[in-house]
Amino acid sequence: MARQNFVGFVISQGKMDKTVKVRVMQKVLNKKLQKEYLKKKDFLVHDEANICKEGDLVRIEATRPLSARKSFAVAEIKKNKGEEFQHYQEEAKRQVAEEETRRRQDLLRRRELYNNSSTLYHDLDEVKMLRKPFSELSEEEREKIANLKLKYGISNWDAGFENQELFMSSLSHLANKLESIRSEVELSKKLEDIIAKGESDTTFRMLVNRLDLDPATTKKNIMKNKMRRLLQTASGEELAQWGIDL
Repeated sequence: MARQNFVGFVISQGKMDKTVKVRVMQKVLNKKLQKEYLKKKDFLVHDEANICKEGDLVRIEATRPLSARKSFAVAEIKKNKGEEFQHYQEEAKRQVAEEETRRRQDLLRRRELYNNSSTLYHDLDEVKMLRKPFSELSEEEREKIANLKLKYGISNWDAGFENQELFMSSLSHLANKLESIRSEVELSKKLEDIIAKGESDTTFRMLVNRLDLDPATTKKNIMKNKMRRLLQTASGEELAQWGIDL
């Protein structure tokens, strides 16, 4: 009498010695609905050499009972997909490790660039200097571009953009905007210092007299705003007279 045979996929391996779990899919007819459907059944199968891997397509064959739940053994490995998948997993882990190492090195180098290099305003000014075509740039200029790409995470640098003047004008506008913000911050610090000193400061008294303000009744934020507008519109001679250098 022929032994019982099934073909199925190895779904679990390595959890028990010389034993794998094989899933067999069979078509079953539902007599009431007269419709076929797939029914799955899992078998514990003897693997003498421990050569089967998850994903392998195997033929299993009935044998004498080897344990309470194991009465089948691997007769043939039809498709060795499990070993290919294991190789793919190992290759994927290696590539992920290499990618993480590269990103870690880029992060450390970018951090070093941020700590040791100049401000964004200076970097924009550096880019404005690179007006000639990329092919005509010197090695030093190309190295600057590489550092800027790494520092700000730029994946592509258009070497032959046609609308170069528009690009440069946008950079100039941004650089001017940054300079304006820097001036505003410096002016705010200067005003905070002047107002904090109060009546004891000569500059404070001169500004209060010029604006005709009463420090005792004028709120601090209103006084600061009026002084800010005055300093923004004042000439260089007036600033020098008040002892303010912006």
